Amino acid sequence: MRVARKSESVRPNSLNVLRLSSTLLSVVLLGIWVNVFTERLRDGAYLHTITRLGWGNLLLLGGGGCLIAGELATKRRLLMEHRDLERRFELLRHRQGRLLATTLATVCELVSKTLRVPCNGRYFLAVADGDQTYLEQDRELAVLTVRMPREFGFTRVAVDTPHIVIGRAFRERCPTYEDLPVDHHSNYEPRIARMIEPAQRWVLACPVLTLDAETNRHIEELSPHGVICFYGVNDPPTNGKEARVSAALEYAEQFANQMSQILNIIELVTEMTDSHAKDTEKVP
Repeated sequence: MRVARKSESVRPNSLNVLRLSSTLLSVVLLGIWVNVFTERLRDGAYLHTITRLGWGNLLLLGGGGCLIAGELATKRRLLMEHRDLERRFELLRHRQGRLLATTLATVCELVSKTLRVPCNGRYFLAVADGDQTYLEQDRELAVLTVRMPREFGFTRVAVDTPHIVIGRAFRERCPTYEDLPVDHHSNYEPRIARMIEPAQRWVLACPVLTLDAETNRHIEELSPHGVICFYGVNDPPTNGKEARVSAALEYAEQFANQMSQILNIIELVTEMTDSHAKDTEKVP
């Protein structure tokens, strides 16, 4: 990797040398042409003097060509820098995605051990569609230790869908735990019922809030990014359950807070990349 980075820096450096050389050469050539032109200029006959210079006008053409070459080198260097910035941004986003997946697996294990039952963990992304907001599965950010065949075909649910815990956590912007009744499957409309496992017994959900990048405060005017959800098919033991649920909610809240900050970093880097792209487009 170090060798690759070193080789990648050669081209921008060579373009900088080309730009500097072109600028200096253009100054020399144009300076010589101006001196020759001034010496031969008589009575303001500019056009006549230019035609009399003959091959001497190659100095003017050469100087102009060097200026153009320098500008092209500048444009090329900016484009290469922008592409390199985009590549590094994609690498950063990929690594942060892996970090989130690894952390989710750790938190899912903590929740499972705290509640003393196996559980799955998923992230549901908030997506606006018209006037409605939906929660969609992020299939890349999931920990599936308990088989639940029905959720394989899960698409999305509206945040105001009745009896959906992740929707309530999103609306209330608060970590939520709920034990599901044995007959909870009968509470859903047919489309929703097809996507939820009847054997599911509990849900723990926490919204991933939108935080201010500078102050780290919750921006109430903006909807959450999504919802982190843990769920299982076995009832947690009743002995000390309240304290264990409280601890599990705290784990989920801490992970959601870390995820909010990572999403802020990605947003800031995206703004920097877009700003650099606009500056590059302004170069003639």
